[in-house]
Amino acid sequence: MSERIMLVLIGGRSGVPAIAGVLQFLDQVDRIKFLLCIEEQYLQFQKNIEKVIKQERKNLVCDNETDVISVDPNKFDEVYIAAQKLCQGVEQLKYVNLSTVPQSMAFSVYSYVQEKYKDVLVFTVNTDQSQIIPLVFGKQPVAFNKQLTVENYVAMYGFNIFKKKLFHESNIEIIARYIVENIDISRKVLSVIRSNAGSGNSIKAPRGFRIHAEDFTKLRILNSELETFFKQLEVYSIIHKFEILNNIIKFRIETKENYAFLAGDWLEVFVYSSAKQCSFDSVEMGVEIDNYRGEIDVFCLNSANAMICECKTGGKLDADDLSVLSSKAEKLGGNYCVKLFITSEGVVGEEFLNKARNNRVVVVSGNELIRMSNILGKEMQSPTYPRR
Repeated sequence: MSERIMLVLIGGRSGVPAIAGVLQFLDQVDRIKFLLCIEEQYLQFQKNIEKVIKQERKNLVCDNETDVISVDPNKFDEVYIAAQKLCQGVEQLKYVNLSTVPQSMAFSVYSYVQEKYKDVLVFTVNTDQSQIIPLVFGKQPVAFNKQLTVENYVAMYGFNIFKKKLFHESNIEIIARYIVENIDISRKVLSVIRSNAGSGNSIKAPRGFRIHAEDFTKLRILNSELETFFKQLEVYSIIHKFEILNNIIKFRIETKENYAFLAGDWLEVFVYSSAKQCSFDSVEMGVEIDNYRGEIDVFCLNSANAMICECKTGGKLDADDLSVLSSKAEKLGGNYCVKLFITSEGVVGEEFLNKARNNRVVVVSGNELIRMSNILGKEMQSPTYPRR
């Protein structure tokens, strides 16, 4: 039986459409061939994509000597001849993925394969709607049916994950949700705790706290609300030895992790928990990739589409926060990567919102957190700023 072949074209700003199309039909082919735009970045895309594919299918054949050719995409004849060379001796060309390359290149390859192979399925990929679009009259789009992990996706861009946050206690997700459900009180109480701890998100632990009740009451927090809030933190072991005596609130924080949770990690945990409820293919928290300083707070992947979330609590929102988020996205697909900036602040200024729009960033305010799962699901399925 002759080999079943797929031909994949690579160009554009992202390898996502290429790899999505390959994964869709991966079990139905024996060998994959690549026709690339001539720039160096596309050769790197090809290497990264091949690496990920072979993690999924170790026996898939791709010979870099005979199965990979780079061409000037604007030279119709050169592209046609390159496709002809790649397909020399090929009896069963099953699939051709034309996604993302310039039109002249796509038309040239389409012309060749339509003349040579009657049964070939030529298609493109709609990453925005997670669909394979057959370029054949009467054939309807089909949804992606393969899953990638965050690790797969990062590897596709030539990176590795060297660190990510892990936690196993379901209690921490429960208390994060409690904080969101009581966000008005939470913002005020946590700001006082941070202020008493001093600057920064880290403290020497264990550490005891003594805070005057008036520090809270002047923020219009009722004593009953305050006591309930602290008791919830104690129930879930975020704080210990809580008591109110002579208008002094005392408690202990035993670990740096628990303080980091109160200082802001609660928002990451909540977004991570909300993303898991969406049944995405893969969700990770606190992802750090090699050769890059800083972390991606929450990284979601579904149908080969990525969404990254930057979480911020406390402090003034700054345009630099948006620049940092955009720089992370740029390494991982640019505008193919949906970007969310999630803040605990109830009101976000119009200037910041305008800058976010200019950077194609969706801002989620503290007052919207309670709808986090719905927002994440909507932005993954039908993003405010289309992937392109």
